Amino acid sequence: MKKLASVLVVLGMVSVPASADTYRFSYSKLFTQLKHNVEEGHPDIGVAYFMVSAESGEVCPISRAWMSKEEHYEAFDVPASQALPLPLDNQLRKVNPDVFVETPADRNCDISFQVLVDQPVGKKLTSQQIKSWLPQMDTMMENLGGMFASWFMPKTQGVVLHFSPSVTGAVTSSEGKKYPIDAHQAIIDVNHLGDSATLTLPEAPIKVSPWLPKNG
Repeated sequence: MKKLASVLVVLGMVSVPASADTYRFSYSKLFTQLKHNVEEGHPDIGVAYFMVSAESGEVCPISRAWMSKEEHYEAFDVPASQALPLPLDNQLRKVNPDVFVETPADRNCDISFQVLVDQPVGKKLTSQQIKSWLPQMDTMMENLGGMFASWFMPKTQGVVLHFSPSVTGAVTSSEGKKYPIDAHQAIIDVNHLGDSATLTLPEAPIKVSPWLPKNG
């Protein structure tokens, strides 16, 4: 990763405001993790890249992102989750364009990948739906971690529902339990979720990631 001065102009086409930092990555390096998205064993689960604050661990907002190689240029539409929407393409890996990401200048950000539910999630979730994701998440994390990852990694025990900053309150269960939304997240531990439970969310989450127990 290379952090570029905020006055950089890329190929004379993109001007970067003084209040932003721009990071440059090699597409072929990012492809290394993206390629796991097409493997078998986790049809509902994928991996995505985010810019993350080195100090707080929070996701850095992406103001702009684009890809360029010589005279070719393509801008990305960044979703609400702030995932970097990179295409998965073997031909692009061979061409190896530069990927540029612009974030606020007041944050020191690093790129990081995260395992996520790769399917649309609405305002209703069932316990069976959530439980079906957990072994898929474990499979994806083992693939990312390599041959011996399963020896050291705890099994996924639930999910983290990530909401936009405007969402408050709690996720409610048909069994009467409430899961508070704290720092834009609600943690759902499947050990406390009945087999026939239905969860009602105040809004559709912007992403759903694995929750692993802290003590393995």
